[in-house]
Amino acid sequence: MVFRIAAVSFLNAIPLIDWFDQTRDDRVVLSCDLPSRLGGLLASGEADVAMLPVVEIFRGVSPGMLWGTGIACLGDVDTVKLYHRGEVAQLTSVAVDRGSRTSVALLRILLKEQFGIHPVFTEIKPRTDWRPAAGEGALFIGDSCFELEKDLREKGETDVLGYDLGGAWLELTGLPFVFAAWAVAPGFVEKAGDEGVRELTDLLTRARDHGLAHLKEIAAREAAAGRLGHRGEATVEALDYYFRQSLRYVLGDEEMAGLRRFHELCVKHGVVPEGAAPSIIAR
Repeated sequence: MVFRIAAVSFLNAIPLIDWFDQTRDDRVVLSCDLPSRLGGLLASGEADVAMLPVVEIFRGVSPGMLWGTGIACLGDVDTVKLYHRGEVAQLTSVAVDRGSRTSVALLRILLKEQFGIHPVFTEIKPRTDWRPAAGEGALFIGDSCFELEKDLREKGETDVLGYDLGGAWLELTGLPFVFAAWAVAPGFVEKAGDEGVRELTDLLTRARDHGLAHLKEIAAREAAAGRLGHRGEATVEALDYYFRQSLRYVLGDEEMAGLRRFHELCVKHGVVPEGAAPSIIAR
């Protein structure tokens, strides 16, 4: 069976999909896009499984998740940050990255839970020359965080601060945060059957384990290509730090507890409709 796999087009996903590029497995057709577009690929039948933002899973875009692999953090995640001047509690408007879904929902919840505020949100395309005015913030996600931080460092600007959503979530709940997980398309389970679901789960797990075993090599390759890592630095050490320290790729019971807590808060704050927490299709 051929599996159509859709992943996010960010640096953080490379350890999960590098194996597919290396092996050229003829069972896999891989595509990459922005997180906000992956749900559409599942809904239209263009992908069998996608690294779906968990808010899209909460909203029923997918009938369920595959166990064990995703993009998560325990503490600062480095690439999901609200940049601002002054106090976060004084924000009246926030420009949000239009490529995100889960991060925007998480920010709304954190601002309400931690500061009791609900600023106006508007969508933007991130630019490294953006700077906040008084009372204004901007949510950057993915590689654009590192690009902005590199620009700030090179220009010696120290008054623009980064509020890391992963660290804020840990402070609020004491739990890991899951940003995205492998989720299947409607009708996939019926089409593939139990054997097909197991085969796909095994493929994705094998790809993840390959990536985790070769993080140093991946970091070196991406640094040589000019990719930025921790603190916006283009070094092997900065990229390796990001893969190993900022991110978690194995979803276990602790991560699932964090996912369920996020679902509860999404319902509480009206981000998603009431309903059951995401189901696990294969474990």
